[in-house]
Amino acid sequence: MNETLAALRAQNTRTVHLLADGDTARSVPPGTPGALAFLLARVPARDIRANLLYAALGRDGYYAYANWFNAEAQKALAAAEAASHKPGDPAPFDDTLPDDGEWRAHTVALEIAVEEALLDLGMLSPTFEDAGTILGPYRTALARELVTWGREVPESPDSPSGNSVPP
Repeated sequence: MNETLAALRAQNTRTVHLLADGDTARSVPPGTPGALAFLLARVPARDIRANLLYAALGRDGYYAYANWFNAEAQKALAAAEAASHKPGDPAPFDDTLPDDGEWRAHTVALEIAVEEALLDLGMLSPTFEDAGTILGPYRTALARELVTWGREVPESPDSPSGNSVPP
């Protein structure tokens, strides 16, 4: 049984070392002077967002938010299709709702709540309960470490693909 526990611990926990740099923190190798060590547990982040949105907004609010999010995706699709619009073709019918600042405010609040839920589940030592209010620049870096667990992180925050050289 101890072998199973050790295997689970090795697969689902890891220690990250973060170094604060002003208002941000970045992952550094162990032993870096000034770096702080955090023990993290793997968290299924994809489940947290949906469950939290449903819990925070209720069923009707969640469906309204999902419909709004879908409308945003439709806008992006329409913009892509407009780029391929040929002269003389009729203009596509526009049934989009006006821009709604309320949903943007909900989105920002929910992103903060999602980050807190993620850190509450993922921080083992120190726990989020003990350190949550004093994490400062480490907060976002820890959430990023949990979300990107097992994925290759882009080299630069300015480069979404992480590649600066074309293929």
